[in-house]
Amino acid sequence: MKLKIGEAAHISAKKEGEARYDHLMSDEARASVENGIWLCASCHTLVDKNNGADFPVTMLTAWKRTHEDLIRSLLHSHRSPVPLLRRFTEEGQIAQDVVDLLEMHGALFVDHHLEVSHHVSLSIERLRKDLSKLRQKIRYDTNLKDVIKDLYDVCREYMNHTSRYSSTQRQELDILRSRVGHKALLLREEYGCNVRGQLNSILPR
Repeated sequence: MKLKIGEAAHISAKKEGEARYDHLMSDEARASVENGIWLCASCHTLVDKNNGADFPVTMLTAWKRTHEDLIRSLLHSHRSPVPLLRRFTEEGQIAQDVVDLLEMHGALFVDHHLEVSHHVSLSIERLRKDLSKLRQKIRYDTNLKDVIKDLYDVCREYMNHTSRYSSTQRQELDILRSRVGHKALLLREEYGCNVRGQLNSILPR
């Protein structure tokens, strides 16, 4: 099933008395592609309210130019626009919150000889709890829920293994870092998340 929610809208109105009508514009210019912008139905209604006073021609023209530049860039780079679009959704922000949370936990990337075993365990346990809270905020995106659950499970497995066999902590930490790195890379590629600083050191090459 296909669903179309877009509408072709005039930047400068076709008829006098409508939003952003320009009496100096010719009929040909009003009917041209350059005077059109593709909007969802809700935005189409919104921009034409109050005779378009809140959304002037310069603003709509800038929207159109920015969007066209973006799509042109994506087409030339052969990249999917989906991660970029996801980035600006509510759940895309949660994905970025997950990455930001990972960046706060040095146990995921600090050199082993600088780590204190007890502090590592406390950090991973806190990470696990915070991931659980973020997962509860997701309403629709089951894939993102699964990614966060995988990260949660990785932390739980680390806690379980090291509580029984403390001598394996370094080995288990390397496993945890590798698995977290793969998920961080997935969040970057699928949700357009910014991965910064030392967290990049555990991303797979």
